[in-house]
Amino acid sequence: MMTPAPPGFPLGPGGDCALRLLSDPLAFLTDVARDHGPVVGPDPGRDRSDTWVKSGTAFFPGSSLTGDGLLVSDGATWRRQRQLCTPAFRAAAVAAYAGSMARCTLRTLRELDAAVAAAGDDGAALDLYPALNRLTLDIALEALFGSALEGERAAGVTAAIQEAFDQFSARVALPLPEYLPTPGNAALARAVERLDEAVYGLIGAEGGDAPIAHKHLTILPPELHCPRYLAAEPAPPRPCLLDAMLSARAQEGDGPPAAMGDRALRDELMTLMVAGQETSAIALGWTCAQLAAHPHAQEVVAAEAIAAARHHISDSAAAPPAPGLAAAPLPRATEAALEAMRLHPPAYMVGRCAARDADLAQYRLPRGTTVLLATYLLHRDPAVWRAGRGSEAEAHTNMNAGTGGAALPPQGHGRPAAFVPGRWAEALCAAGSATALLSDQGAAGSYVPFGAGPRVCIGTGFAMLEVPLVLSMLLARFRLEPEGGARPPAARARITLRPEE
Repeated sequence: MMTPAPPGFPLGPGGDCALRLLSDPLAFLTDVARDHGPVVGPDPGRDRSDTWVKSGTAFFPGSSLTGDGLLVSDGATWRRQRQLCTPAFRAAAVAAYAGSMARCTLRTLRELDAAVAAAGDDGAALDLYPALNRLTLDIALEALFGSALEGERAAGVTAAIQEAFDQFSARVALPLPEYLPTPGNAALARAVERLDEAVYGLIGAEGGDAPIAHKHLTILPPELHCPRYLAAEPAPPRPCLLDAMLSARAQEGDGPPAAMGDRALRDELMTLMVAGQETSAIALGWTCAQLAAHPHAQEVVAAEAIAAARHHISDSAAAPPAPGLAAAPLPRATEAALEAMRLHPPAYMVGRCAARDADLAQYRLPRGTTVLLATYLLHRDPAVWRAGRGSEAEAHTNMNAGTGGAALPPQGHGRPAAFVPGRWAEALCAAGSATALLSDQGAAGSYVPFGAGPRVCIGTGFAMLEVPLVLSMLLARFRLEPEGGARPPAARARITLRPEE
């Protein structure tokens, strides 16, 4: 027999719940879980997409930013959009983006080289997070448009994305209509105007604040610089999502195919650009911050990167030069990224709205109820990431082993609040790839940094190529040290989970 929600159970943002969710989302989610316990039942993120929908949530409610893009649409519209975009994100297509990723990263490394040289020997710290924001924007634009923005224009776009996301964080708790003349809505409108200018400009051409923690970038000895690797810039491939969309046709009912309109094209590209840039920068930022605080783990990833770079550079002269680390498997870097996203998933909570009265475990929820899937809590839940054998030192040893055999669940190392990349070694080896591992873990409901089920992030494979590759290229050149202590930065929970300044 189903029971109504107990008194005080949060049926969505409202009243004191809204204020608490706005002021400290992580504390709010933790308190709700402590007071009411887990709700175990059908997962709104994976089940009954006709019941649990995006429309009507406090997340991107018909916003001027994303319009009716893939991230926020439902039903037949979402299915058409997903079908349109899927070919550009299949494994073979994603692999073709590796050259663009490597080329963009090389430009960033050269900029960091110049910044380090300018700093000289005075010990000045360099903030890495703005560079990661610019880099992930470059990569997203190369993949989406086949081109990029330069200098102040790129910095303006990343700042506009962060401003838009900051304004949305307030709307999670207090979803005021965008037409109201509030300071937040005015700031959002300015950010969207700047992003529209960039997106429409790139469509026509083709047819940071919040630093994570100041980092010391330590130059390695000359024998570890891999100069041929740094100098060998791969020729750019030309896969481009815009090209695919410009030639796409959306079948409307039984009528003839219609060309994708400018507004629909803008909504899709804007959604993919802002979501891809922000979340990739956050994943890279947290991984770098954790590795800076865990020097042994950093050395493991760096050693793999240097060895892989040397191996792929020393190919036979008769063969075309390999694009450096873009051609290399990077399991240690992948494990570090997986673990950083376990502790700090960029999408730390996901919203769904009940399109009709619905039953969730023992609760009956009325139509219009907002449900929050607390990814942050799931990834740290001792009942899921149970205490088990294995010390941190043993985990690092396993990182180096890379042995095959039957895969142990990554929970086996326990210590759910600790950064232990080695917990993923055997599971990753058994799965064969990060995307396969994520699919397995998502089906089990234990690890969902990209979501799960039909609405799993379409860019999962892209991100799991991008983050380990960028990380490896960075650590083949530099070492990271935290400024002012060994602890990673605090989490800044807004619409995404950024590292705090």
